[in-house]
Formats: sequence, C-alpha cells, structure tokens
Amino acid sequence: MLKTMKVADVSEGSAVKMKRLLPSRKQRSANPFLRIDHFNIREGGFPNQVHHGFEGLFYLFSGSIHHEDSMANYFDIDAGGAEIFTAGAGLLHSEMAESDARGIRVWIDLPDDKKHMKPKYQRFEVTSFPETSNNSVSVRTIVGKGSPLCPQANVEVFDITLSEKSVYKYMIPENFNGFLYVVVGSVKVQGKVIGASETIYFESERSIAMLSTEGARVFLCFGEPNKNDMPQVQSYDTV
Repeated sequence: MLKTMKVADVSEGSAVKMKRLLPSRKQRSANPFLRIDHFNIREGGFPNQVHHGFEGLFYLFSGSIHHEDSMANYFDIDAGGAEIFTAGAGLLHSEMAESDARGIRVWIDLPDDKKHMKPKYQRFEVTSFPETSNNSVSVRTIVGKGSPLCPQANVEVFDITLSEKSVYKYMIPENFNGFLYVVVGSVKVQGKVIGASETIYFESERSIAMLSTEGARVFLCFGEPNKNDMPQVQSYDTV
C-alpha cells in the first residue's frame, strides 16, 4: 500500500523557500534519508553551517549555486549539475545564489562506522551524468549505475521527464525504500494521481509503474537502510 507524505512549506537559511518532503509530522526520518527539500533560492541561500554524521546531495533543476567549504573547495553548480559533500567528522559549508536557483537537497545518514570519517566533496556538471531517452521518457541518473557521483551510502537518484501519455517503470532494488516526488505535472501510480509538489513513500514495493497523461517531471530517490540505532544529524547556526 502506497504511503502518501504531506509536503510542508518552510523557510530556511537566507531567503530560501522550500517544500519539505522529509521530515514530516508523521515521519521524522526514512532510513537512510534524513531530510529531503525542494528549494527555491531567489537571492541568498544557505550561509555557513557545520554538519557531521551524514552526507548531503544538492541537485539543480535551474539556475546556479556557489559552494564553499572548510576543505577549501570553491565551486559553482549549474542547472543539471550536482554535488555531494560527506560531512563525516565535521564540515563547514555554504551554498549561495545570486539569482533564482531551484533544486533538490537530500540528507543521507551515514552508517556508524563512517560517521567520523574524513570529510569529502564531489561535484559534476550536467554532461557528466548518463541519460537515456526515447520518444516519451528521459531518465538522467544522478546517483547510480554510470554516474560519477559516489556517495558512501548505497542509494539511487534519478531525474525523470515523461511526455504526454507515457509510462515509466522502475524496479526497486532489494531492501531499498524511498520516495517519488512530482516536480511538475502529474503521474498515476497504482490508480492514485500524484500531482505537482506531492510525494509518496515506498517501503515494501519492489517496482513502480507511473503513467503521465499530460507530461511530468519526477524525482526518484531510493536507498538501502543502514543499521544505525539512531540517525544522527547536527547543524549549527550561521557562523
């Protein structure tokens, strides 16, 4: 049975408006995912914060953001590009934008034996990600087979565009769970219509078949739960 997750409108950082998929009132986390946000930065962003014990994925739908961190990384990430920072034992970072930037950020919990590892950072532009397409469906692999991004966690992340009257099927790896989030348009899954800014959570299902009658853009995020007793995320105010 599909589990519908209510998306909340929240504000965070400097003038950042977001739709928060996770955590929600009904579900604080969904191992291994700790937080998933669809952000809209008009001007500003996420000033310096300290994190540890997890890794963060940023994926840009449009615009660009500038990343800086305590490992002396200074990079711009443009539309279609992505970055992953592994906070590990501790990382100071910021993501800022000078104009409109829209995308997804995903916090992924690290297993206990990696929570205190040395921090790492990876970034790649849109042309680095494998993309398959036919006349009706385009699938870009952000994390997974063929992608240059290599997180510590075992996850798969896809940006999927469906044209009118198209169908896409995804086989969920054994023991994985995760989310389907509709960015634009709508899809029908198991007879249920999921519209823009709506999300559903999959826990026991092993496959997804989605139909879009008028076209849609969908973000898929799935991962293998780790065996932590307690998920751990720490962030501090701007420094």
